[in-house]
Amino acid sequence: MSESPVNIVKLAVGIQSVEELALIQRRFLSQPGIDANRGFYHSTKLMPKKHEAIVKSGSLYWVIKGVICARQKILSITKQEDPDGIKRCKIFLDNSIIKTAPVRKKPFQGWRYLKKNRTPADITDPVTTTFDDDIPLKVQQQLLEVGLL
Repeated sequence: MSESPVNIVKLAVGIQSVEELALIQRRFLSQPGIDANRGFYHSTKLMPKKHEAIVKSGSLYWVIKGVICARQKILSITKQEDPDGIKRCKIFLDNSIIKTAPVRKKPFQGWRYLKKNRTPADITDPVTTTFDDDIPLKVQQQLLEVGLL
């Protein structure tokens, strides 16, 4: 019998849709000085105590506008210290964003462990396939804002 994955949940503050989340992550990865080979990461102050179990099989579930609606596989979690001495951790995520069945989630700060009985099922259409690499990111953002993407 295999162990259940340990997942975490995080608010995607200011994000309006799963497509916008993917667009922002792609824009982040295209910035100079960012190692796109390592993938997108979320930086947070608190290191999960269960980080080894999370990396083994867990995902980060995104809450957008009060609803869990997407997840990304967690690839690694590393400790870091900012130049100003603040200790943080980076949660590196797979580039594929998988839409999930919607589950309401009340607001909270930071990240939380996602209870096994609240983990939504996947919807099989990954968002990363909806973007065209030939369309500049600025144009994709404009299309998203007017509801055409």
